[in-house]
Amino acid sequence: MTATVDWQTWLQRWDAQQSNYLPDREHSLRLILDIVERLAGPTPRLLDLGCGPGSLLGRARHRFPTADLTGVDLDPFLLELARQAHPDSATYIQANYCEKGWLKEGTFDAITSVSAIHYLSPSQLGPLLATLASHLRPGGVLVIADTLRLDPHQRPQLDRLAVDLRQHLWDGGGAPANAETWTDWWQSAHTEPAFKTLLNQRASALATLTEPETAVTLPMLMNALASAGFTEVGPLYQSADHHVIAAVR
Repeated sequence: MTATVDWQTWLQRWDAQQSNYLPDREHSLRLILDIVERLAGPTPRLLDLGCGPGSLLGRARHRFPTADLTGVDLDPFLLELARQAHPDSATYIQANYCEKGWLKEGTFDAITSVSAIHYLSPSQLGPLLATLASHLRPGGVLVIADTLRLDPHQRPQLDRLAVDLRQHLWDGGGAPANAETWTDWWQSAHTEPAFKTLLNQRASALATLTEPETAVTLPMLMNALASAGFTEVGPLYQSADHHVIAAVR
């Protein structure tokens, strides 16, 4: 199967369509690694939560050639894309990180998560963050980059404005007219015969998930980080309602 697929091209197409929706994506990824390097050093033991096809980990390997890198995701298809496109970048693990016991051992200097937290429900947030905190060394850092509502109840006008700005700036508005979209990319993947088994496995894995009862907001996340035992928590970058948040253990 691997001999018939140009994995690098598929990853490049993934990064391109992601950047169409998030024009500052490369800046955010660099910033995450800047934070990791400044707080965890140039050879961190790093876990990337919800690593997808390894976009951050590939950049982390370039930045930290001798670091110990691990990626975890539920999606077997995207994990295989990561393994094939970045075979030497990291150790990749398939796991549902909302289940108990998914991370059994290991202490990390840094944990990162890009566009994964917003898929969770508030009830899943606290247990996950407590698990992550328990696997970070004292002084280690968790860096979360994600799109999170400001708070539709407490700050309705600013929350609505942030959403409007995001839709204006990111949701395809700045992309070329013929740019590949998220939907286009997945539809194209489903036409690739070599992906059939992996995509069936993906469907089975995702079928175990449930829709969040309500969306995680920025205040929810900040409060949950503090409750999980992080000593310092703060946003270090924001564009509309997309945030890069650092939390020190």
